[in-house]
Amino acid sequence: MNRFARLIPLIRRNRATLAVGAVALLLANFLDVQVLVLLGRGIDLLGWEMGPVSGAKPGILGAVLATIVCVAMAGAMARFWMRRLIIGVSRHIEFDLRNDLFAHLQKMSPSFYQKYPTGDLMARATNDLEAVRLVVGPAVMYVCSTGVMLPMSVYQMIRISPSLTLISCLPLLLIVPLFYFFSSRIHRRFMVVQETYSAISTRVQEALTGVRVIKAYAREDSEAGRFEKLSEQFVDENVRLTLLQALFIPMLGFVVGSTLLALIWAGSTMITRGAGVAGGLTQGHLISFFLLLMANIWPLAAIGWVFSLFERGSASMKRIDELFEASPDVVDSDNVPVRVEKMLGRIEVHDLTFTYPGAERPALRDLDVTVPAGRTLGLTGPVGSGKSTLAQILARRYNPPRVSVLVDGVDLLDWPLAEYRSQVGIVDQEPFVFSDTIRANILYAVPDSTNGTAESMAGIAQLAKDVERLPGSYETMLGERGINLSGGQRQRAALARAIAADPEILILDDALAAVDTHTEEEILRGLAKVMRDRTTLLISHRIRTVSIADHILYLEDGCVVEQGTHAELLSMGGRYAALARKQQLAEEIEATA
Repeated sequence: MNRFARLIPLIRRNRATLAVGAVALLLANFLDVQVLVLLGRGIDLLGWEMGPVSGAKPGILGAVLATIVCVAMAGAMARFWMRRLIIGVSRHIEFDLRNDLFAHLQKMSPSFYQKYPTGDLMARATNDLEAVRLVVGPAVMYVCSTGVMLPMSVYQMIRISPSLTLISCLPLLLIVPLFYFFSSRIHRRFMVVQETYSAISTRVQEALTGVRVIKAYAREDSEAGRFEKLSEQFVDENVRLTLLQALFIPMLGFVVGSTLLALIWAGSTMITRGAGVAGGLTQGHLISFFLLLMANIWPLAAIGWVFSLFERGSASMKRIDELFEASPDVVDSDNVPVRVEKMLGRIEVHDLTFTYPGAERPALRDLDVTVPAGRTLGLTGPVGSGKSTLAQILARRYNPPRVSVLVDGVDLLDWPLAEYRSQVGIVDQEPFVFSDTIRANILYAVPDSTNGTAESMAGIAQLAKDVERLPGSYETMLGERGINLSGGQRQRAALARAIAADPEILILDDALAAVDTHTEEEILRGLAKVMRDRTTLLISHRIRTVSIADHILYLEDGCVVEQGTHAELLSMGGRYAALARKQQLAEEIEATA
């Protein structure tokens, strides 16, 4: 049960409901046992023996039958509330656990999502959670119910015939070695099944996300073949798991059948000899005994199913625990957090060398630059030169070495994470939009903004005209990842979202790469006023874009090879100037084509 230790706090939240459910469970089983005992008494009163029961009075049979009906109805009501409360609590625990897991995943760093594919996380958050719920609800309920019903029944059985009870219970001892044999095997096999299910989920998620690429290269058959192989593997693993369960349940049935056979033989013998309770074992006694035993046969037979649920749930809880035990790389500092009324946005980078987790070479080396508050820093250079790495660090997605990055004179690591991120807006190279309305996407960081904010931000991002042409304008629902928008429209929607948040630091990581030069000029013109009031990191491979920056860095292989204003870099005649001439020539050729 140590595997389920994480559920203890969640169970405590519902302890009052569970307590009432436990009372209902005790009452339901007690009343069920009483019904079975009364049935035997009623049968004897009907005179199924050799003659009427001595001393039977008229009306007693009717009273017994009425009592049986009332007790059965009370037992049914108690059993209803037992199931309603205990199974209901399992749903609440599943709800709490899913919310806790989602909140935990929201805190994780990018390196975590590089290790766990989206499909795998979805499988753990759905299929594995359901397996855990089945343990907390039905499995625990059946185990507890059996644990209560069995001693109550055995007590009544001993009252009828101790020797018959001993004969009936001896074969059931074989169940223990059966459990021991199948336990670890089912657990291991279910772990493999769940891992295969995660692989299928990941494959489906990637195929649906990349469906355009698949169609563009006519790889539908190839992808279908890969999925079919995974499906075959999933079926094979499930068949192996089913084989174990199929072996376990018949063996359990054999033990139960042997018990019933022994009961019939021994009971019939004892009736003819007059053994058992005082006054001899009657047919009513034997039927009560038989019903009491049968009342436990189903729970005992269901132990195979319950046992399978426990093993499945244990394997799934292990997979969920693996996620909970992972800790984010980027967290609040142990130092006393700074308290700043308003961020100014002054950025200082001192001898910054940064290597991504698991990488062998640093992405940035000895970077040194200062950006005064309200000024714009441009970064350009070839692919892989480290431009986006600096953006990721300033967005607090990765931790830089201590004292290597300061914001307003405070070590970046000492800023409260939530407070810092709320004052930083970033537009990534590959912008993400939600499956929501365009308005909701633009106002994502400020959902309570007044009317007109979305339209104003869309105007700055040169998205307004495109939105107005859509059937629902700003209320148009976007498909998954904004599939009904072009790449340039998604970038502009992400840009509008970033500036709507009114951040003190604005990071544009190649945010205009998917728009044409004319639209880019219009956007930069609209951004001029926005950038004038805040610190901006402007990253682009286009010289035209970074030329408006107050200071520009040209990076190669993680190092600054040239820096200065646009005019200064052109006058140097170095790499920056060569790139500017090359791009200007390309634009002139395109214009004359």
